[in-house]
Amino acid sequence: AIVVPLPARAVHSAHKVFDPEAAKRERSRVYAKYRGKNFGHAFNATVVKPIEARSEYNSAPFDIQRRATSGKDALTDVYDGIDELYYGPLSVGTPAQSTTVDFDTGSSDLWLPLSTCSGCPGPKFKSGSSSTYKASSTPFSIQYEDGSSAIGTVATDTVIVAGLTVTGQGFGAVTKETGNFLTSPSAGLMGLGFPANAESGATPFFINLVKKGALASNVFSFYMSRNGGSGSELCFGCTNSAKYTGSITYYPLDSSATSGTQYYWNIKSGGFSYNGGSSTGSFSAVIDSGTTLIYIPTAAAKKLYASIPGAKDASSTVGAGFYTYPCSSSLGPITISFGSTKYAINPADFNLGAVSSGSSSCVGGIVGQDVGSGLAIIGDEFMKNWYSVFNYSTMTVGFAKAI
Repeated sequence: AIVVPLPARAVHSAHKVFDPEAAKRERSRVYAKYRGKNFGHAFNATVVKPIEARSEYNSAPFDIQRRATSGKDALTDVYDGIDELYYGPLSVGTPAQSTTVDFDTGSSDLWLPLSTCSGCPGPKFKSGSSSTYKASSTPFSIQYEDGSSAIGTVATDTVIVAGLTVTGQGFGAVTKETGNFLTSPSAGLMGLGFPANAESGATPFFINLVKKGALASNVFSFYMSRNGGSGSELCFGCTNSAKYTGSITYYPLDSSATSGTQYYWNIKSGGFSYNGGSSTGSFSAVIDSGTTLIYIPTAAAKKLYASIPGAKDASSTVGAGFYTYPCSSSLGPITISFGSTKYAINPADFNLGAVSSGSSSCVGGIVGQDVGSGLAIIGDEFMKNWYSVFNYSTMTVGFAKAI
């Protein structure tokens, strides 16, 4: 198999001091991805006509080049005190041009900056050099609460990840970026969620692979390293037993949280608990590789931190939804339950660092934020601890202990 290596994203400095500006950016990303969704309809089905069906594109359907039935993409871990973001390589166009994307299970759109995108991070795509590029007049836009945006039009071209090729893949061809997108370590983003959540109307890359039977197994899986170390990877069509111990336990997706339509890779959870105590209460948990921290309903966060000795609400000092606890604390187990199993989070991943240099108060990595429909967003802070498998055939998400 071929692997996508992943480098990593951060919310505190290398000296383990909390970075409030990075935290603010992270909360804006989460707010934009999940807040205000109308789960009564699918974007792809009722707002934007699916790209493969539009007359402005040639009638020939997309195709899978059967060069592989599985692929591993090594990922880069962007580390600045904590592991903030994991991204990896992607090729687009004919002949192929290399670029990088953040692989995001919490969204469904692929977008890339064109060479005409002034100030945008690269490598940028030279669409004029690709013989298979097809433009359109359909607008594409992603806008975050903090003013960051990526704007362009929908286009199609050949896309290759980990040796797996889709021709006629729809994506956002971005010509303008603002705010924090301009300082991103990766050029673009590949959403690995479900078609209903694709605001561009394009079928996601992974779903295209599934529909054409291009994969040995209709799964993808993540392993995320720590502290900027090597070894992070995304495996399409495969799992890598060298990256986990024990067996993988699977849990069914929960479309009931989104009015019966599957937007995300979300599963039912019994909630968090501290040191074997009572649960914070149940919610539907989105397993989101594109989010650094963990976001749970505000009432659940309040209950969790009430059970952690010395913890305090820090909304007025650190930021909305954040809590602090004594840095000197020897924390008990912090766990989230799926089915009958409790999954622990390493205290080092939970600790976002001291509030300021020399402070005796540290910031906790579980944030209170209401994003609607009782959803919780379970990001890389959890996934670093648990090898995560996303199975389209069985509509499940599975976990095993990461090495």
